[in-house]
Amino acid sequence: MKRSRLVFLLCIIAAFFLWVVYTLSNEYTSYFRFPLEVATNLEGRTDLSQADNTLFVRGTARGFYIIRHAWRKKVPSIKIFADKTLMREYPDRKDQFYLLADNIHNLVNDALGNDLQLETILTDTIHLEYGQVHYRKVPVRFISDISYKPQYMSFQPVRIYPDSVLVYAGEPYLEMIEEVKTRKVSLGNLDQTVEGITRLEIPVNTRLSQTEVTYEVMVKRYVELSFEVAVTTRNVPYRRELIILPDVVTLQFRCPFEEAANINARSLALVVDYNEFTKKDCGKIIPSLEGAPAMISHVLLTPQFVDGIIQNRY
Repeated sequence: MKRSRLVFLLCIIAAFFLWVVYTLSNEYTSYFRFPLEVATNLEGRTDLSQADNTLFVRGTARGFYIIRHAWRKKVPSIKIFADKTLMREYPDRKDQFYLLADNIHNLVNDALGNDLQLETILTDTIHLEYGQVHYRKVPVRFISDISYKPQYMSFQPVRIYPDSVLVYAGEPYLEMIEEVKTRKVSLGNLDQTVEGITRLEIPVNTRLSQTEVTYEVMVKRYVELSFEVAVTTRNVPYRRELIILPDVVTLQFRCPFEEAANINARSLALVVDYNEFTKKDCGKIIPSLEGAPAMISHVLLTPQFVDGIIQNRY
């Protein structure tokens, strides 16, 4: 008899346990409270703030999650990133900002994860504080190791967006930072334009307005052209004559394949400025190339230097 009662009691306990597991495995709608941290990208201010008010939401979750949340002594904070366009500043309160719940519904839902499906945010307005900090704007320097297939090259500097960032730090550190470098980008055997994203190297004891930039390497097929170009003079005073020897120079350069047909010797000019020539002690000068298309490269003059003789004219 005692054994039968024990078996019966164990069956009741097992049934109760299964009922609890089944019940808590179902989903229910409940109310939850969370501390909220909001990161943002406001210029000249701190990037993180703990909301003054607790985030009060209604959502759907399994019973296990609801019980665990209710029994926690300290609920972990939800952290979201809100773009500066969502921020609203109180006109009469220094460093005080707010967010409207309607604007961050999706952000909060993503931050909650899969265990809790957000239905609505009951807290209407999120109050935040972002203090002003020291910062300066510095250029971004693209660090790369790029090679091209034969007959291909880039005629323009690598395009970077943005080409500068804000650096936040204490004043002693800011004075030492002149630029921010990208991580080294290695690209090989290019024969077409390449776009990508690279992260920035963050200097010690600093924070950047953003941690990565996009880049574009413009690649074109090139041809080499060579022309015989006359060397002319400019700014020669009255009753003076500047004689150039030789007065014809071979000009060789690379240009994009599609622009080669539009370039000829008449569109190019090699000029020696009298005022620049008189500053030279050696009597030799490199002629300046003028009138050439912007996208040419590897310019070579043969000879590289020309002689100049100044004579009086009567």
